[in-house]
Amino acid sequence: MQAEFWLRKWELGETGFHQESVNESLQDWWPSIHAPAGGAVFVPLCGKSMDMRWLADQGQKVVGIEVSPVACREFFDELQLKPDIEEGGAFRRYVAGPFRILQGDYFAAGPADLGPVSGFYDRAALVAMPPEMQPDYVQQLVDLLPTGAVGLINCLEYPPELMDGPPFSIREAGLRKLLGPRCHVTLLSAREINTEGTNLERKGLVGLAETAYRVRVGD
Repeated sequence: MQAEFWLRKWELGETGFHQESVNESLQDWWPSIHAPAGGAVFVPLCGKSMDMRWLADQGQKVVGIEVSPVACREFFDELQLKPDIEEGGAFRRYVAGPFRILQGDYFAAGPADLGPVSGFYDRAALVAMPPEMQPDYVQQLVDLLPTGAVGLINCLEYPPELMDGPPFSIREAGLRKLLGPRCHVTLLSAREINTEGTNLERKGLVGLAETAYRVRVGD
């Protein structure tokens, strides 16, 4: 599932994956993550997520990476912010207020592109990746983050035979294997999600669990 897939989704307005409300697990568990107050939080594959606004309201700076220029423009338009747009290197940078979004290929980023970050938040980036791409996604995430960075990763669990992703099902053992020995993983919660009347039900999924994990990047 390459960048062209997501670029086309945004261009056609096929963005059923975009949530119009702030994620409940983020609101419930972010305080327990203990990300440094006022520090920068990295949000990979951020789209125009309202979760970024919520993080900023908690006093965090937000650094996102998003492949689609449509999503970047709409994020700032909906906030009624006029970003400075900086060109250079592998990314176009949209900057306004506490937000800095890098528009370009996630896999082309290096730590210098992000700048200093101390936290991270992944609501639906990892589960958007097919299984064959998940190891590369996670390796890039860990390489981008400094030792000691703390964050929240949300996953989904469902019988994979019921639906072809995205989003893809990732169980706790699978997440721990992906993150490897450098990361310390704590399961925070698992809550049932009702898929009735959603795109997921139309794809064949009649129920699923959303899990939340605290992750710390260690030595």
